[in-house]
Amino acid sequence: MEKPEWKPRSDKPQERKPFAKRPLLRRELERRVRKFAEPDIPVEITGEELEKRVRFQLTSLAIENAEAVAKHLVALDFFLETDPERAYWHGQSASHRAGRLAIVRERAGIAAVKHGKFDVALRELKAAHRMSANPSILPYIAECERALGNPRKALEIAGSIATNKLTDVEQVELRITSAACRIELGQMDAAVVTLTCKELNLTDAPWGNRLRSAYSAALIAANRGDETLPWGN
Repeated sequence: MEKPEWKPRSDKPQERKPFAKRPLLRRELERRVRKFAEPDIPVEITGEELEKRVRFQLTSLAIENAEAVAKHLVALDFFLETDPERAYWHGQSASHRAGRLAIVRERAGIAAVKHGKFDVALRELKAAHRMSANPSILPYIAECERALGNPRKALEIAGSIATNKLTDVEQVELRITSAACRIELGQMDAAVVTLTCKELNLTDAPWGNRLRSAYSAALIAANRGDETLPWGN
């Protein structure tokens, strides 16, 4: 009987075949999707309620995933004011499924701000801004920095924003955040100046009460609580 041919042992590591990694990638994807239980979506939400421009951006996703993300985004908007925690989880679900889309990260970040999850919000919003350079994201980033104890950084961000590119509500929110930073830095009079604007007289604006409350608080912080209020109350 012939002896088997002897071959020298190779010290080189064996190369893995390309398909060897595929099961690992699939398991990793499944693990990420199961990272947390996604919140229930109300049965009346179909995803078709989402703005057309946003739905168009979801077309890069697989069909089933795009439908799920659309429903989560609609639910996020639906619960944003009445149930911020639930809106937050819908935002996280959407971000987990479509984290490469700027609009998804932006919406998830705003929901996180509303729920007070400022560390998560900052991560989501910075990612969204890197992808889209949308200036309307910056006021929320400034708010997160202030909430996380970085008022100087928040003011630096606020000062870099071209306010003419913001909506009225975004400008008001930026003023409120900037004034809060000034107060935290002991700049009370500067906070009053920051909040002195024509919008104080818009009593029917949805954000009017927040702006006037912030102005009154700034006056008190500056020991000027006895001054006449601009809106005559």
